[in-house]
Parts: sequence; C-alpha cells; structure tokens
Amino acid sequence: MVLACAAAVLSTSCAAPSIIAVQDSTGTSHTPLVAESDQVVVLLFSSPDCPIANAIAPEIERLHRQTVEGGGLFYVVHARKDVTPSVATAHAKAHGITAPVLLDSQQELVRAMDATVTPEMVVLACQNEVTPRKVYQGRINNLYASLGNRRDRANEHWGRDAISKALAGEPIDPPYRQPLGCLLERTP
Repeated sequence: MVLACAAAVLSTSCAAPSIIAVQDSTGTSHTPLVAESDQVVVLLFSSPDCPIANAIAPEIERLHRQTVEGGGLFYVVHARKDVTPSVATAHAKAHGITAPVLLDSQQELVRAMDATVTPEMVVLACQNEVTPRKVYQGRINNLYASLGNRRDRANEHWGRDAISKALAGEPIDPPYRQPLGCLLERTP
C-alpha cells in the first residue's frame, strides 16, 4: 500500500489516502496510518487466543519499546468482532503488553495492510520521501519453524531488524517474509 504525504504550514505529515480511525481498548481514537514525516509506524496484528501470538508476547513488548524509543509509533491490532475492550485489556495485562491495543472489528486496517495471520507485523515509513510506504510485512521471528514446531528460543529476529533499519532509513531485505500463525478470518 502506498501512502500519501501532505505538507502542513509548519510540519510535514504522512497519511493514507483515506484516514482510518480506530479506537483502542481504553476508548481513545487513533489514526495509525497518519504519522509525522521521518516517523515509523508499526502495526502488529495479534489475537488473544492465538498460541503463536501469545508465545511471542515478550517479543511484542520488546518491539514496542524499540519502536517508541526510536521515535516511532507502535500498535497491537486485534481484528475480530468478539474481542471487546475488556478482553483486549485483560489479554494485554496478562501478557505484559503496554502498547496501545487497537480494536479493528471492521477490519479496515486488515484490508488496508492485507494482513493474513496473527501474529503479523507491518512497518510503514515516511522517511526522506515524498510518499511513505510499507517497508516490511511478515514474520516477527523464527520461534516457530512451522505450525506446531516451536523452538526453545528464536535465533532470527526479523521484526527487530526491520524496525532498526526503518528507523535508520535503510532498506529492508527482504521486505516481505511469509507470516506464520493463526488465520485472520476476514469478515465480509
């Protein structure tokens, strides 16, 4: 997905062609596809009942801290109608996740980013460009070699690497890694 940049009088901001506003688990509205110029935005699609997403919860929090410390924005996105604010809040608390948890029950972000599974990470950048763009999408790490085949610990950290490179304005190669996780069922 290509995003469009618009210049303001005193600052430059980047925004998707159509603004998507989504509430978080506290009721606060966010526009995650709008950022300041030279800012990175990370969307991490997750689900409270996906064992793969739950297994990497400590890594999700680490990625959140890494992004925010680098000046970026980080959001966990739940995209099912049955995930209520109380369910999302309880899940985040139980798994030590402090990032804003967006409730994308209408799946606007899912469609805009073409997310397919949980967990799946999308990194957007608007750095030194007229048009910001999706610079990475896919797997977070290799904790799971395949469905049902979990390692003791991950030894490849593609999410960390993608965020570091995006924050530095460097290219990410490859920009897409096939995500592995629980199917993100699309609603009509």
